[in-house]
Amino acid sequence: MAAPRMRFDVLFGVLVLVDVLCVFLPSLITLVGSAGETPAEVMGAYALSWFVAAFLAVPLARLVPARRLALGAGIALAAARAALQFTDGGDPQLYAASLGLLAGLVWLVATAMAGASAPAMTGLVAGLALATTLHAALEGIDLVWRTGPLPWLLLAVYLALFVAALLRAPQDEPGKPRMWLAAGPAVLLWGLYTGNAAHAQASSASALWVVAGAVLSVAVAAHPRFWTRHPAVPGVLLVASALGFAFGRATVDGVHGVSPGWTVAAQVLGQLALAGCLGWASAAPGEDRPTRRGLAMAGGWLLFVLLIFAYYSAYDLGVPNRWVPVAAALGVGVLAFARAVAPETGRPGLAVAIAAVVAVAAVAAVPLWRAGAPRWTPASGGLRLAAYNVRMGYGLDGTMATERQAAALRALRPHIVVLGEVDRAWMLNGGRDNLRLFADRLGLRPVWAPAGDEVWGDALLTDLPVTGVRNVPLVKGGPTGAQALRVDLRWQGRDITVIATHTQPPTDWTSLGQAEQLAGIARDAAKDGRQVVLAGDLNLEPGQRPWQVLLDAGLVDALAAARPLRTFPADRPDQQLDHVLVTPGLMSGDVASPAVTASDHRPVAVTLVPR
Repeated sequence: MAAPRMRFDVLFGVLVLVDVLCVFLPSLITLVGSAGETPAEVMGAYALSWFVAAFLAVPLARLVPARRLALGAGIALAAARAALQFTDGGDPQLYAASLGLLAGLVWLVATAMAGASAPAMTGLVAGLALATTLHAALEGIDLVWRTGPLPWLLLAVYLALFVAALLRAPQDEPGKPRMWLAAGPAVLLWGLYTGNAAHAQASSASALWVVAGAVLSVAVAAHPRFWTRHPAVPGVLLVASALGFAFGRATVDGVHGVSPGWTVAAQVLGQLALAGCLGWASAAPGEDRPTRRGLAMAGGWLLFVLLIFAYYSAYDLGVPNRWVPVAAALGVGVLAFARAVAPETGRPGLAVAIAAVVAVAAVAAVPLWRAGAPRWTPASGGLRLAAYNVRMGYGLDGTMATERQAAALRALRPHIVVLGEVDRAWMLNGGRDNLRLFADRLGLRPVWAPAGDEVWGDALLTDLPVTGVRNVPLVKGGPTGAQALRVDLRWQGRDITVIATHTQPPTDWTSLGQAEQLAGIARDAAKDGRQVVLAGDLNLEPGQRPWQVLLDAGLVDALAAARPLRTFPADRPDQQLDHVLVTPGLMSGDVASPAVTASDHRPVAVTLVPR
């Protein structure tokens, strides 16, 4: 039996909308929220307003035919995405992304109201699969963050394909409203883990597994009954995969809280099950009630923004968030199961298998065309160490700044780099593995330590031999949690321990628990006579009570000769938050803190030599 048709306008439109989301969501944190300086409720209200505004498309479709509204909103989405390529951060980026998001939501609502069924849902899954492939092939540095003619060429191609498909959008039999209610939560699950290639990389696995699973899931969405005879099967598997993602934490090689390799299997299984649920949800007979279909689509995306804020704002509120993906998976599974009607079986097309092979080959070929790390050598004459809070890879202007941050670090010529606020897969920040990007561009070995969760924390990169690694979670303080990563190194025949951390204390350090833990770790490391270095964004000023706790542990300020050394905020620094403390057996010199705004902090560097 012939495979169901696919709505190519939905396929390319979803790709464009995901592009916009990958700018809109980070802009909430970096531009609206200023990385924590704006109250979470203000950020939430700003984001929520655009999703609520999408409901206005329902009454508007009574004045303008839904098909025309879909065409106009789709073209507006394409125009906003093109405009994003012109922006260079700041308010233009924020508002272009916001308007593009609204246009995309109105397009989806109008498409649902105009009449769209199984082919449109297959197009949704295919669009997500294409977004996964492109994002992985670009290593998370999406076209919007790239310059030169090639990004423009690729962008022009798929925007043209989207507009052409819009002009030829077919008239389908209408699908059930619940089919569209599932769309928003499905995109949330895809972005959190099922289609998140960076999360697989953080689990020390290849992104190829996630890419292959995403493309093959298109066949599952198109022919759900061929794969599962009953809609309960993909629903149960989806919930099981969400549980694996939510609770998949382990201690590996002395590092606490990392995501083990088996969670990648949960990702792939989750994507296939998600596609199966969407396929079954779109299989039930439709109804000629465009208003209900439009409200369902808008309602599904309202669930998307509410759930994504519930997931990420939980870190600010100090409450568990593991229930969010499980609840979303359960909801999608129920929507697939309720009053399901078995679709025609059909057979998976050869085209999907070929597409999977092509997608995997495209991602696997990335090392062939990617430029290697620029040539540079660490400084001679001492142990050069740099510490940098990289703000999830975003600059003060809200643009992705990993390349600029890596360039600033190369200029400091360190043997050791301590990084804070490293994001390895958060959907809220674009879903990329920043640690791998830094390791590739610096040519240094990375050592990872989770803090907020398994893909958000701190890291150390070095060209020195690593002889031991372990990390210690610090007592609860600020929103994202904190840890201390102890890395034992060998330098010029000497054993040295570096403790990399980014403390998140309570307001005004009302509790000294984190400082006391760090002091204890430093004392323990120094027991056998080795030299110890404590570095990172400590969120404290010299002279405060916790500072004295660290000095009482036998540490001295390696940056003392350059005080005051203000590092935050990067454009007009008035606070000394980034520090390097050492045991007395090390002398310091050549302190540097370049005036770069590639993050909200400035980096610091120092050269250490034995006394």
